[in-house]
Amino acid sequence: MAVTASDTFVNRDDAADGWARDIQLTVALVEPARWVPVVPLLTSALNFLSGDVWSIKLVGDGAPPPVFKVRTRKVIDPAPCDCACLFSGGLDSAIGVLDLLKKGRKPILVSHAYTHDAKRQIELLPKLGANLVRFGAQANPSGWLAVGNDVQMRTRSFNFLAMGVLMASALVGPGSNRRTLFVPENGLIALNPPLTPRRIGALSTRTTHPYYLNLVQRILDQVGLLVDIKNPYADKTKGEMMRDCLDQARLGQIADRTVSCGKWKRKRTQCGRCVPCLIRRAAYHGAGMKDGTDYQSEGQVLQHFLDYGADADDLMAMLLAVRRLPKADVAKWVAQTGPMPLVAADRDSRVEAVRRGMIEVEDYLRSQVQF
Repeated sequence: MAVTASDTFVNRDDAADGWARDIQLTVALVEPARWVPVVPLLTSALNFLSGDVWSIKLVGDGAPPPVFKVRTRKVIDPAPCDCACLFSGGLDSAIGVLDLLKKGRKPILVSHAYTHDAKRQIELLPKLGANLVRFGAQANPSGWLAVGNDVQMRTRSFNFLAMGVLMASALVGPGSNRRTLFVPENGLIALNPPLTPRRIGALSTRTTHPYYLNLVQRILDQVGLLVDIKNPYADKTKGEMMRDCLDQARLGQIADRTVSCGKWKRKRTQCGRCVPCLIRRAAYHGAGMKDGTDYQSEGQVLQHFLDYGADADDLMAMLLAVRRLPKADVAKWVAQTGPMPLVAADRDSRVEAVRRGMIEVEDYLRSQVQF
């Protein structure tokens, strides 16, 4: 929560270079000694995630755990669950849940959302399967401090992951084995290589990058939390995720109601032309499934953006990237996103997922626009 608040209220406009901020954060804990050794790892994770320079100081006298009171509100019961899965209401997370259920797993779904996101998540819940347990919360700092907000809020995903770890660790009882927190994300978006040189850093999110997830995993291991973070789709494209989903019947019923759009919060309708929307549309095309998503009317015909040159930044960036693809050194391109896995097989599989993902996008774009 402190990280999200800092990220929100320390404005990038005040940074020396207009981007990378120097954020000094002091957090009071009940047991600071347990966490002090992992401060370097935590700092590295936040630096990588947000592109800022973080300085973290942990002190004592933190708020004690809440005292148990008679229940006056509805609570969730995680007892039947054997794992946790992040559930954003997006297509990837929905496929992740469907696959877990088909494998006989009993996940507790963890959501971090604003009001309209939560409504869509709750709408999807009964369509995914019966009696699913969902934990939903949000960290949405308000602007009453009379300072400008940073709209990027890159560390919002840090909160999302922390909530997932909280729920997964709650499943670890006395003498229990380790529990898994599933983070479903296709390989192209997980690495999110910059489509153009100007998009290096500023427009590339790193929420599920393997380097970032590995840093968080090392933090958990060092403080003794028995939780394993796993992205089971790190080596798949979004289209491959759709095609290989273990519950095609349910996927066909819910896919169009999931949300991928990066601009969803502005108009509550998917734009159809941002990078996540383009990858989504390409996934339907690659999987051979009809796309019934309700996109904004102006975003439905991509050729119009090329003809009139309005709001075509993401589309043009994607076209430039696919044009370079045949001659591109994909491994070198992907390495611009950050350190890659040390194990060659893992590294190669992720690079190939990006290559196939871009080919998936190229095939779709060639079916829609002239270039």
